[in-house]
Amino acid sequence: MNKLFFLGNFGKAAPLALVAFASLLHPGLLPAASTIAYVQGNAATPQTPQKTVTVTYKVAQVAGDLNVVVVGWNDTTAAVSTIKDTKGNAYTLAVGPTKVNGALSQSVYYAKSIAAAAAGANIVTVTFSVAAVYPDIRVVEYSGADPANPVDVTAAGSGSGGTSASGPATTTNAADLLFGANIVGAYTNGPGAGFTQRLLTSDSDIVEDQMAAATGSYSATAPVSGGQWIMQLVAFRTPTSGPVDTTPPTAPSALTATVSGSQINLSWSASSDPDSPSITYNVERCQ
Repeated sequence: MNKLFFLGNFGKAAPLALVAFASLLHPGLLPAASTIAYVQGNAATPQTPQKTVTVTYKVAQVAGDLNVVVVGWNDTTAAVSTIKDTKGNAYTLAVGPTKVNGALSQSVYYAKSIAAAAAGANIVTVTFSVAAVYPDIRVVEYSGADPANPVDVTAAGSGSGGTSASGPATTTNAADLLFGANIVGAYTNGPGAGFTQRLLTSDSDIVEDQMAAATGSYSATAPVSGGQWIMQLVAFRTPTSGPVDTTPPTAPSALTATVSGSQINLSWSASSDPDSPSITYNVERCQ
């Protein structure tokens, strides 16, 4: 039984309404905030034209993680034919190919919810249509990405000199990993503001990332020393699903009101909600 007391001059017409409500997403059932974490990375940068390039994940891989493969090369004639790995993970194009005519090409691929692998046991093989000039293959593993639908949004840009920049992409998920990768004709001088450098290959091509804690417009950037460049951004989302309370509370019942001078005493039988121990009551007075 719940009770509430009101003091004051209520006059002749002072009906009271009692409303019970409970949040459909109360704190006890909200999914915990999650973060995508860098696990490992490796790269291969052969200095002669190659039709096939392999890169090994040196550290043991955990089932359910995310693999990201950046494929860059210094021409626009070759194309990526296939990307495969020893464990049979399926790779999907996230963004690209982005091209600078006659000079640079780059694409980013990913494999979601990967299979477990022992250290050194998973080898990624990238095959081109024809031998690619100065291929630069980077492989990265992350934990904590959405296992079913990891890609939120993407962006890609190209230019020359100054700062390599992907251009903006507006995220739709509250917590995304902003993954940036470039390929340059000269040198990359480090990560962009707010980003953490994960790889900088012998050809001076970067992999960088940062977590975004809110939806908004984001761009991947990195300073470069002259030359042409391509920069790509992929926003990988954290899991968006979680347990949700869809059972509304029962209505309060047996409301009684007792007037004693300038005081009204209310009492009622409490509402119940199997998913929430705490229910808030709102009492409204109207003429």
